[in-house]
Amino acid sequence: MKVCIFAKGLPVHIKGGMERHVEDLAKGLIERGHEVTIITTKHPKGIEKEEKDNLRIYYVGDKPLKYTKTFFEESVKLFKKLDIKEKFDLVHSQSGAGAFYALKCKNHPLVVTFHGTALNEAKSLWSEGGTRKLIAGYIFIKDFINYYIFNHKLFFERVNRIIAVSNELKEDIKKQYKVPEEKLVVIPNGVNINKFKPMNVEDLREKWNLSDEKVIVSVGAISKQKGFHLLVKVLPEILKEYSVKLFIIGSGKYLQKLKIMAEKLNVYDSIIFAGKVPEGDLIKYYNLADFFAFPTLRWEGLPYVVIEAMACGKPVVASGIGGIPTAVEHEKDGFLIKPNDLKDLKDKIIMLLEDEKLAKRLGKNARKKVVEKFSLDRMVEDTIKVYEEVVSNGRRIQQNLGKEN
Repeated sequence: MKVCIFAKGLPVHIKGGMERHVEDLAKGLIERGHEVTIITTKHPKGIEKEEKDNLRIYYVGDKPLKYTKTFFEESVKLFKKLDIKEKFDLVHSQSGAGAFYALKCKNHPLVVTFHGTALNEAKSLWSEGGTRKLIAGYIFIKDFINYYIFNHKLFFERVNRIIAVSNELKEDIKKQYKVPEEKLVVIPNGVNINKFKPMNVEDLREKWNLSDEKVIVSVGAISKQKGFHLLVKVLPEILKEYSVKLFIIGSGKYLQKLKIMAEKLNVYDSIIFAGKVPEGDLIKYYNLADFFAFPTLRWEGLPYVVIEAMACGKPVVASGIGGIPTAVEHEKDGFLIKPNDLKDLKDKIIMLLEDEKLAKRLGKNARKKVVEKFSLDRMVEDTIKVYEEVVSNGRRIQQNLGKEN
């Protein structure tokens, strides 16, 4: 099968969840014998094309990671040129990257994967308060205008199948954009369970001079939306009774404010700001943890860090918002907490610190769930099933039209 993927970005642009999803999916498709072409935004270094085996990547537009008029026009122009030779079987748009294609081209089955919605992004910003509420209002108005005035409604009508990365996101898409149930399917993000797995990390414990301390790990881009400050705020109360080290892994503009907050609360020595770490080391840090904490304030599709930690056999304490409840079942493989609720966060952390048997049981269940439901292989295979369905339906329609003519 020949697949053309429209994407806003790839890990070369930024190592976010959606970008990683595209890369993992493309690799999985190629391993199974399919040919993949990716059309994405301008390369940060100005590279126009990359080609390896059955993967071709084209960089177009005038700005990296930006949906501009130039990107939309150039991406469709390039697609039409490539299609003459490649004769693609279908098009897969990652979120709105293929919106202009959908409005201009009608010849191919179209699949769209959504990792979030504009309205959920607005909700996330609104929850931060202050000037963020103004940005949230702008996003809400812009989304309304795009849907009703600039034909994004037609985009949803043109799509043959919409993939949501979580159950919750599926319901949001259905309600917010009036998408019929039969067009929607849930295929969660998947991780490589042979890489993200339980392992011994005594060397890492030695590196950080850890003895009997309990370890809490939290990973992500360091922004206020991710809720790292909530972990810092509950730490003073926890340290009164327990010996704990909090590892915060990642980088971002909010990092310095976190460090200042930690100093003011006299907990700086109990926090290790590990910065950005390579994937191989990240797996070790997950395994270093007694449990993983993710008190995000953001309505995310399905955060990779949550299922990565679970794959390593770690219980998760995470906000019960966005797509997180798709992965974490409360009191089965972790705890879901109320967003921005310091008491709830502290109480659940203490429960895991006090009860080692509980933590191990939840962690064992977490690993089992990821192996069964959130593996990378399952994500790729389920996506291929959607491809086969829409291509088969498209051929059937063409055959019926031929008979009528």
